Amino acid sequence: MTELDNPIFSGAAVLFTLLLMLSLRSGLQILPHLLRCLGRWKANIEIEDSLQLSRSRNLVALLLFVPMCMVVFRFSLYRPDFVNELPTLWRFPAVAGALAAYLLLRTFLNWQFELGNYRNRVFTAANRSFYNYVILLFVLLVVLGALLSLGNGPERHVTLVLRLTALLFYLLIVLRRGQIFASACGPFTTFLYLCGLELIPTGVLVATAVLL
Repeated sequence: MTELDNPIFSGAAVLFTLLLMLSLRSGLQILPHLLRCLGRWKANIEIEDSLQLSRSRNLVALLLFVPMCMVVFRFSLYRPDFVNELPTLWRFPAVAGALAAYLLLRTFLNWQFELGNYRNRVFTAANRSFYNYVILLFVLLVVLGALLSLGNGPERHVTLVLRLTALLFYLLIVLRRGQIFASACGPFTTFLYLCGLELIPTGVLVATAVLL
């Protein structure tokens, strides 16, 4: 049994393909607004100001968690050594669990931050902008991964290109989040916020990939 043939991975693929098809309308509704976030940081605030758009974004982001984990697993974008030592059946759940822990840590830090600022709309938009860009990143990784897989190049080259794509997208996330913070506070405070809210969870994720 290969990693991609195990029943957990195959079952998740079938289930979430069905769920994504059922949520296609919400995805198409939010997509133009997400694309605006690539060029305008204020578009993130506009999404949060619309109850309908923010709900659609939240639904799509929630449904995309497992498919994103599947893309990460399929192309080995996050693959600590300990994962390869596990039985084949449990490798995908291990990767998904690590990414879930990363999101939970981000969510906890953001929640603490929002409480401290009485859920200021600008700070809330800055925190939730992460999900806007992750949805776009998922689409890009799926399309780019499919196109690269059509060639005869080594799998490691596909992994390298997708990792670089994810890194560039993450830098865009940090930039846009910083711009949103900067609209409500000074540069030094913005730097401190980004260090606390981005460096800690992402640093932990990278450390597990390198050290474990």
